[in-house]
Amino acid sequence: MEKNVIERALLCSLFLDQVAILEVVGLLRPEMFSDPDHGFIYEAFTDLFNRNKRPDLILVEEEMKKKDPERYLKMGGIAYLSDGMETVRLEYNAVEYAREILRHYLLACMHKLFVQKASECLQYGTDYQKVIEDCERDLLRLRMDNSESDSLQPLSEVMKQSIDIHLDRMSHKDDPVRMLTGISGLDGLTGGLYRKEVLVLGGLPSDGKTALAMFMAMNLACKGKHVLHFSFEMTGDQTAARFFAGYADVEAARLRIGGLREEDIDRMKRYASGMERMPYYFANVSSMSLEALRAEVMLRSRKGECDAVVIDYLHTLAPPTKKGETQESVIRNTITALKRIAVEANCAMLVVSQLNREVLKRAENGFVPMMSDLRDSGAIEFVADCVVIINRPERFEKNLDKYGENASHLVKLYVLKNRNGSTGIAELYRNDTYTSFVNPGGNLHFED
Repeated sequence: MEKNVIERALLCSLFLDQVAILEVVGLLRPEMFSDPDHGFIYEAFTDLFNRNKRPDLILVEEEMKKKDPERYLKMGGIAYLSDGMETVRLEYNAVEYAREILRHYLLACMHKLFVQKASECLQYGTDYQKVIEDCERDLLRLRMDNSESDSLQPLSEVMKQSIDIHLDRMSHKDDPVRMLTGISGLDGLTGGLYRKEVLVLGGLPSDGKTALAMFMAMNLACKGKHVLHFSFEMTGDQTAARFFAGYADVEAARLRIGGLREEDIDRMKRYASGMERMPYYFANVSSMSLEALRAEVMLRSRKGECDAVVIDYLHTLAPPTKKGETQESVIRNTITALKRIAVEANCAMLVVSQLNREVLKRAENGFVPMMSDLRDSGAIEFVADCVVIINRPERFEKNLDKYGENASHLVKLYVLKNRNGSTGIAELYRNDTYTSFVNPGGNLHFED
């Protein structure tokens, strides 16, 4: 059936069965019609509908005259539609007509995109990676802007789906939904990291945010979970040094300054050899678009190799602000995109974030952190499923006797938001180089 005929049939159907507009308006926009005149009629129809008026031929014509008198006269009105009313007997097919128009529109958009990209590919010096990233970004935007979804479900169906999820969890020895971080206090409060959720880990500079995120990620990897670690600050060599110092018993100062001994190299080789079976993947990039990150995550997810993603850190992933944007709006878009990726890839998202300096001004309450201490906190508070902020008592308090002899190594984790659980404080201890951590009682979290 020709596109023009389908569009004409849809418009006639809407006048005959105006209940259909409730579904059609969620599918189509005026620019999706191949015939601009049909799009103009549809725009007038939907504008009336959105103003709670019942559109008919007369009201739609009057609306068209108001919107663009010259165009209305050039079209000759919509009288030709009245003849078509007699031929449209199946007005309840309006939604099917709308889907067919949407299909033609999306195919036309993709054809235009691919023709443009094909032209770029033929130009000398074209960067193929940029072409791939542009295609992925444009296709993702096209899909998101024109997705058809029925968001409303009977509550009974929602409950059945939830029961199925719990039955699946019960049938597995290891819970397929959540993953333990290895920090006993944190796992006790939050249950660990959950698929399709975002945990934001905040802290001041030098609080050990990256080290703690790596610690949790390594625990997941030790238990066979696939971890994707995206670092926008630390190089591969710096990351390796953290692990060598924390878990291969190599002095951090020797790694940094020099003076390694043969036995140090032997320890490093043994540790690296053991890591060959570890499903821990690391990427160090100075800058990366959200589209490129999503593509990388989805590629691994399709292979079954993405259980958790570490982003270190949020503000270096976020793109620069453009004219008319605020930093908070950029962060809102970034954290929202990360949440969407977590849902789409069915993975847990661990996002490291900086704090502002407000906590340093809060001496009267013992420098206890608040969610507003997160940089650009408004967006993060709203989207994040869980917010954990690192606090080191030795940084603020002069009298540490109340914490015992290990107070200088104490780390307190304030769980300030937990969408589906409790809030509270978890404790653990760090070593001198912030490269490994121990639970209270000295129980190392790693398991053989």
